Order: sequence, then C-alpha cells, then structure tokens
Amino acid sequence: MKPMVLLLSIGLLGWWYVVVPLQVIVAAVALARGRWRLAVFSLTALAVAIALVQAARAVVEWHPERFGDIGVMLPSGHSALVVVTVTTMATLVWPRWSRRRVAAAAALILAVAGVMTTLGGHTVGDVLVGLALGGIAILVAGVAARFRRSRRAAPA
Repeated sequence: MKPMVLLLSIGLLGWWYVVVPLQVIVAAVALARGRWRLAVFSLTALAVAIALVQAARAVVEWHPERFGDIGVMLPSGHSALVVVTVTTMATLVWPRWSRRRVAAAAALILAVAGVMTTLGGHTVGDVLVGLALGGIAILVAGVAARFRRSRRAAPA
C-alpha cells in the first residue's frame, strides 16, 4: 500500500518537476539491471505523453469555444503522466502482471483522476482526455519496447 500512496502523491505533485526525473531514473535503473525494454518503455512513454498533451492543448486553444461546449478546457497533463508513471513503476516492481495488480494500478489512476477533477481545477472532460492520452502513450511505448532488431547479419 505504501508504493500506491507514494505514486498517488507523485501524480498530484507535478507534471514536469517530478515525473520527468522519475521516468529517467527508472530508465537508468532498468538499464543497470539489463532491462533495456523497460528503459525504452519509460522514456518513450514520457516523450509521447508530453507530445500528445501539448498537441491536444494546442488544438483546444485553437477552437476553445467548441471544446468548451463538450467540457474540455485544458487537457490534463497530470492525468496523462499519472497513467505513464503508475504503469512504468508497476512494470518495474511487478515484472509479471496479474488481475490484482492491474486492478491496483487502475484504482490508483482513477483515484488521481478523481482528485484532479475535484481539487485540481479540471473538468471531467479534461481528465478523461488526459487519461486517454496517457493510455495512448503507454500503447505506443509498449510497441516501441517490443521492437526487435533483426538477428540476421546485414549483407555486406
């Protein structure tokens, strides 16, 4: 339970200040342990999440009245990075996933989403968009981490 409370605190604390160094540290630890796929996953998920949130914010700023009608004012970067951080830390701690671990990670992500909605000044739409962007970042990072180099030698 202590790691869950720590991750909840990290998710609420910050977006650039805490999550970026944490993801880099996870990548360094993963490389030190010989888990290069986790390192690629950690850095790719971070980069994709930041890029997606910034792109989504630019789109919302381009047509604020249309997005305001559906309840999206500022896509939540906190929510996107919480998905990335929780998934990365859980993968570091739990190399094998089970239903219980997936449920624990999902509960933590939803707890942060609830706090962001009530106390963070975001609308439900902002948080849902942030969670979706974080999920997309995780999917892209998962594909990037599974990419394998060809074992055959290149023709000379």
